[in-house]
This record gives sequence, structure tokens and C-alpha cells, in this order.
Amino acid sequence: MLHRRLIASAAVLAASVAFLPGAAHAADPAPNAGQALAPRDWEPSGAKTFTSPAAESHRMPKAAALAAQAPAAPAAGTGRTIYTTVAENCAADHGTGAQATPFCNLQHAVDAAAPGDTVLVAATVNSNQQTSSSAESVTIRTSGLTITGTVNRPAVSAYGDLAGKPALVLDGVSDVKITNLQLNAAMDATAVVVKGSTRVTLDSGHVRSNPEGSGISVDGASSAVKVTRTYVSSASWSTSADTSISVAAGAKDVTLAGNLLAGSRIAATGVQGLNVTGNTLQRGCAGALSVDGASTGVSVRNNLVVESPTLTCGAGQAPVQVSAEAAAGTTADHNDFALASDTAGPYAWAGTLHPTLDAFRTATGQGAHDTLEAVRPQGVGTGIDVGVAYALQPGSTAIGSADQSAPGALTTDFFGSGPMTDRGAVKYLSTNPTLSVALTATNSSAYGITLKTNVTTRPVSQYAYVYWGDSTADSFNSVGSQPVQISGTHVYPKLGDYTVTVVLTDNDGNTVSNAVKVSTLGSQYTAYGPKRLLDSRDGTGVPAKGRIAPYGTVKLKIGGANGIPANATAAVLNVTVTNPTAGGHITAYPHGGAQPTTSNVNYQAGQTVPNLVMVPIGTDGYVDLYNGGWGPTDLIADITGYFTPAPAAGYASSDPRRLVDTRDGTGAPRAQVAGRSSIPVRIGSGVTAVALNVTVTNPREDGHLIVYPSGQAVPTASNVNFKAGQTIANAVVVPVGADGSIRVFNGAWAGTDVIVDVVGYYRTDTAAAFIPVDPERLLDTRDPALWKGALPLAGRYYAYLPLTTRTDIPAFVFNTTVTNTRDDGHLSVAADPNTLDNYKNKNPYSVSAPATSSLNWKRGDTVPNLVQVLSTHGIVDFFNESDGNIDLIVDIFGYYQNG
Repeated sequence: MLHRRLIASAAVLAASVAFLPGAAHAADPAPNAGQALAPRDWEPSGAKTFTSPAAESHRMPKAAALAAQAPAAPAAGTGRTIYTTVAENCAADHGTGAQATPFCNLQHAVDAAAPGDTVLVAATVNSNQQTSSSAESVTIRTSGLTITGTVNRPAVSAYGDLAGKPALVLDGVSDVKITNLQLNAAMDATAVVVKGSTRVTLDSGHVRSNPEGSGISVDGASSAVKVTRTYVSSASWSTSADTSISVAAGAKDVTLAGNLLAGSRIAATGVQGLNVTGNTLQRGCAGALSVDGASTGVSVRNNLVVESPTLTCGAGQAPVQVSAEAAAGTTADHNDFALASDTAGPYAWAGTLHPTLDAFRTATGQGAHDTLEAVRPQGVGTGIDVGVAYALQPGSTAIGSADQSAPGALTTDFFGSGPMTDRGAVKYLSTNPTLSVALTATNSSAYGITLKTNVTTRPVSQYAYVYWGDSTADSFNSVGSQPVQISGTHVYPKLGDYTVTVVLTDNDGNTVSNAVKVSTLGSQYTAYGPKRLLDSRDGTGVPAKGRIAPYGTVKLKIGGANGIPANATAAVLNVTVTNPTAGGHITAYPHGGAQPTTSNVNYQAGQTVPNLVMVPIGTDGYVDLYNGGWGPTDLIADITGYFTPAPAAGYASSDPRRLVDTRDGTGAPRAQVAGRSSIPVRIGSGVTAVALNVTVTNPREDGHLIVYPSGQAVPTASNVNFKAGQTIANAVVVPVGADGSIRVFNGAWAGTDVIVDVVGYYRTDTAAAFIPVDPERLLDTRDPALWKGALPLAGRYYAYLPLTTRTDIPAFVFNTTVTNTRDDGHLSVAADPNTLDNYKNKNPYSVSAPATSSLNWKRGDTVPNLVQVLSTHGIVDFFNESDGNIDLIVDIFGYYQNG
């Protein structure tokens, strides 16, 4: 048995005397001895799991991996870094280019840049695990820029209304480098246009062409243009006659190296200096490479030319075609051909088709080291490399046979691995062909997620970076040759959607990436109304006017109606029962969920009983209100706010504090609030809404109270309904007016005393977010499973309820009900100053009931009320401030959690 005393101050005694006969007295807490000390972690019941399977892993170019490892740093240049996160819907770009407020439109970032600046482009991942794309056509007219995409390869797509326009135009610029972007062409358009520009590099990107258009076009006024390590794909590569890269007459010093081409060709006409080196060219119907016009200085070296065995067109054409005008200025060697069985021959040179390599060598003196591939390369993985057979297989003649001194030859391959000694764009890697990572993320708290990975790898050491999507990252290393274990919890600074990206690299240089979009679980509060959503007396919110039938349910639309967002997660409702013909209770719960055994409003025949409810909203936007009574009743529901999973107002819990008591002049004149009049209550600045307990006492007539924001007209929604002479309390959450005040209106025709106690505030500068839980009964003094001995709570005693050992839960939301009351009184609820160890060691501090009340009753009443209570050490006290026994019921409906 624990021996501690409840010490009541003079202020507490005075407040108690004002409410009920008899004074509070010191109590032996023996009735608490049977209470089980079983706090919980309160893992969120609504936690979601987000996954991206190993099949979504894709190999990354090393340039992208390096950009990922330093996402906030300039890739090059000497000036500023301008940030943009491309978005699918960017009708109004409110960004500034700063890291905290990036542009959502790449054109705006480019326009804001000056020579020497770096534009860092990020992207998110949508619910389908697809990288977000900006719908725009971007033109660069500023020289000296570096434009770098981060790990998820941000996309610019000239789709929809942009038909006929390129995704990117480089117009008269010099010294511009563009890395790791995806550029998608509109129908009948070229994806990337280079005109009148010099010293321009496109590296480690993905360019997607459409029928009747090119992937990349270089005009005749451009020079020193490089396209390297870029995947250029066609929309219909298996039957395509598209041109991946076109170089116009007059262009000078163009290098195309280390690229993957899917189902299309390179076409050059009249070029003066062209290096086609180390590419994997998977031809389409028009071949893989054509050089026409009076072209000079053309070198075709180290390429892997692939034909699909199922190619249905162009069988009579050679994959490499050089016109008579261009033949004298073109050399070819060290190329490897994986031809289909019906291909006419590898080369058509100077207008002559050569059916074999020997015939080609004999006739032209070219191709001394060219080979026919005996082991076809294979396509592997997903992502950037899908559709191209680039992976060299054991025994391939391309392995180790490249001319490393060829003009334009790269030292590393398409993925950044080196040294590059093989033909084609991708180095032969036999070391880790199955390297992949699967991602699973689960909500762990209001702001946190837990990430787990499953890495598939051969026995070789690896390291990984995890980019959480909020400009923070963590690194992990494997132990020896075991798969790297990535497991940890991350807490986000704000509620919202984030993209978690994992970049995994082994010690052979293989790099893969996978990403998953996650959403935080917590919700923050938006003040609303008050507004009446349901009144069965006049047909508001119900199909037909009339009482709710016994054991009937009202389906009330909240999310997606009346200007409330469709993603609202919970609603704050004042639910009032009136005109019931028999006793019963009301249970509020999300539509589509199981009906809980808890109750929100308990009533007797003929009573008018209100109670505040915080109820989760079903996924379809509806809430169910169930009448658990023997007879029909009228039902009213007024909304004062809602929660959404986005930054809004967090909850700042507080020790209960009295703001107004008209009986003694606290916070208002010492006089009853006259009938049909109101009093102001000062709350303070910076407060969006305030959580109160409002009590009516000594009313001279039947009536109601309405609590509403200062500066607004008196709404029709009521908060407390009362009978003459009754003392009754109700929880209230009310928006605060622009002047930092609220008003309390007495709707009766005669005066009443009003008491207002504050229990918490909603503020935009506060982090605590709401987590609704499946309603659960935690304490019931009538139930031996929840209260040892099923003994009532004696007068002037208190029950302490251990709830959690977590330090990030500042407050809980309960519905408290008293029944079988043996004397008039009130219930006070407050945080216990003790820790759980104090109780376990039988050495608790003395506790005092606060000078506030949470609910009031007359002998024999059954009274419920919502309670939001501070949780200093995870323990909450419930004080029976009467001289008689009561039964106490406590149901939990949610809690607040800090970031």
C-alpha cells in the first residue's frame, strides 16, 4: 500500500466549496493500490508502411551518385547555388531559389542564374514511385552555368499544351554543363536543341524522343559540343526509324561518347569533326549511325552495335551507313557488331553494302580490329537502362579490346566505372550483377519513420547513403563482406510528404539507387467555424428531419465538404443530445471502421447533454454517430476545427489554469453574465485556437453558452446547454479572434455565472501533432480487469493512471465519465508530478488537485466530458472532488506527439 497525502491549498478548497458542499480533505490513497503500473509506448495505431521492391533498384551513373552524396553543394562554378525542386503542378511558383524555398520551375531557376552559378535540381517521387516531372519548355540563354540534377534524376517534360516544343533549348550560350536530368520531348518535337552554342556538355542524363522528332539536335552554328554517358531512348524503339542524335551541316568538334541509344540512330550531315566513340547503339529501323554530306574528321571507334533478333524492319540496311561524300573524311575501327541473322552486313560505305567485315576491310582498308560479337549482350535492370542490351557477357569479344587512345574516348563508362577498356558504353562487370536494395519504411511517430532495407549482393563490402528528403543524410557501411544493414528511425522537422532515397555502392564501383515516398503520420489543427453540420430537429445534415432511431447511425460528411480538405484526418465536434425518450449514449467513430465499445456522450431521458469529441475521419471523409439508446433522440453536431497531415497549428499543452470566474471577478466583472449578452476572454497573441473547459453554474433560466472568436457574429453552434440551477461543464476548442480574444455568449434570457479554464493552445510555432488512436477503455472502476477489486473511487481520493515512458508525448486526449455518483462534486484532471519510479519505490511526492474542474455532477448523475491533459512524466491524476464515492471511466481517443 502506498501512503501519500493529497494536499489541498486554500485556493483549491475555496473553489471546491463553491462547487459542492463540504471541503476537500487529505486522503489516504489506499484505493489506488490495486492500479496496474503498465505504461505503454503508444505505437501509432494508424501507422502506414511504404515499400519499394528490389526490382525498382537501378544502376546509377557515378555523376548522379556523387551529386547525391553532396546534394547541397555546387557541382561546379564559382558563383551561387540556386535550388529548384521540380513539381508536376507548378502553376504558381512561390520559390525564391534558396535551399529552404526552392523554385518548382526550372526555367525560373535558370532565369535567376548568372554566369558561374550552379542550378541544383531536385525531384520527389510520387505515390507510384515515379520521379516528379516539371511540365515546361526550358530555354538557357545565360553562359557559364552548371545545371545538375540530384539523385532521383529530375525530369523536364514538354507534354500537353507544350506539343511541338523541346524540353530544353541551349540558345547562343557557351561553357554550359548539364548533368543528370531527364528531358522528355513532346510529340513531333526534339527533346534537346543546341543552337549557336559552344563548349556545351550534356552528361549522365536521359533524353526521351517521340516519333517524328529527335532526341538531341545540334545545329550547324554550334561547336565543341559533347554528349556523354547519356541514355537516349525512343518512344517506340522496337519499330522506330527515329533519330536519337542529329548533327547538322557546319557543326564542328562534336563528341558523342559513352552513350546508350535505344531503337534509334545518330545522324550527321556535313559535320566538321565528329567523334562517335564507346557507345552502345541499339539500332532501329533506320540503322544505328549515318554520316552524310561533305563530312570531315569523323571517327567511329569502340562502339558496340546491337540488333534485336526480333527487329521487324530495316533488315536490308546496314547498321552503319557512310555516304560517298563523307567516306573520305571518315575512319572506323574497334567496333563490335551483334547482328541479327538476316542483316545484310555491318557497313554500307560510300554507297556500297559490304556483307561481311572481311569484304569491308578489303574494299576500304577500314575496320582492321572490328569484330562480330559471338556472345550477345543482355539488358538488365530497370530505370535508366531498360530496353538496351548493354551488359557484356563472359566470352564477349568486346571485353578488354577497346582502343583507349581513340579520339573522344572516356576513361570511365556510362555508370562512371573505370578504367574503361571495353567496347560499348558499359564496362564488363562480373563482380556483382545482382546488386539491389529493397526499401520498407513505417511510421514510428507523428514525425518519424523507421526505415529497413534488404540488400542483395555478392560477398563484397558496400557502403550506403540514405537521403531522407529533408536535406539530411546518413551513411552506413557493411561489416566485412556481409550485406550492409540499413535500419534506423528518422524524425522530420515538419509534417508532410518526403522521398527517401538510398544509394548503395560496392567496392567494385557498382552503384544502385532506390527511392520510396513516405508521409508523416501526425496531424495539426486548423481552426474552423464554429459551424453547425448536423441538427436532426430541422433536417440539417440528415436525409430527413426527425430524431435518430434507437441503435441508428448518422453518417456525417466532413472531409471534402464545406471547404474542409479531403485529407482531413480528425474533426473536433461538439455533439449535443436533446429530447431523448430513453437513456443511452452516443459513440463517434470513423466511417468504415469497427464500432468501438467506448462512448462519447451519455444521457438520460429528457436530458440535453453536450460533449466535445475528437473523432478520426474515415478515408471517404465521413464520421459515424451511433445512438446507443433504447429510444430515439435528436442530435446536434457543431464543428470547431479539424486536423490535417500538413503543417498548421501544433498543440501547446498547459497545466489547467483559470481564466474567468464571474463569481469572484477573475478575468471578468464580478457579476453574472446577463441574458443574451457576452463577455470577452483574453487569450493572447500568436494563438490559432484555445482548448478550454467552460462551466455554467447558478443559471437562473434554461439556456446555452456559445463560445466563439472575437470579431465574429454570434454563431448558431452551442457549446454548453443547461437547465435552471444546473452546474455543468463542457470541453471547448474555439478559434481565437484576430485581437487574441474569444467571447462567451449567454443564450438564456436571464443571468448565469461562467467559469473558463484553459488546458492548452494551438499555435503555428508549436510542433506537437495529433495522433488519433482506436478508442480504448483504459480505466473503469466497475471492471476488475481495469481496476483491481472493482471498487469505486472514494471521495477526496484520486486515481493515478500510468500511460507512457516516452518523453515525446506531451498530452493525452480522453473522454472521462463519472457514474453512480453518491454526492455532488466535480472531477479535476492534471499531470502527476511524480515519475513512475517514485511509485515503484513507494516514495511519491505529494500531489494537489488543480483549482479547475473537468466535469461537474449532481448526486446520481452520469456525466461525460472530453479532457485534454498535460503529461509531464507520463502519469495523469483523476481527482474525485466530492465527499461521496464515484465510478470513473476513462477512454483514450488520441495523444499529441512532438517532432
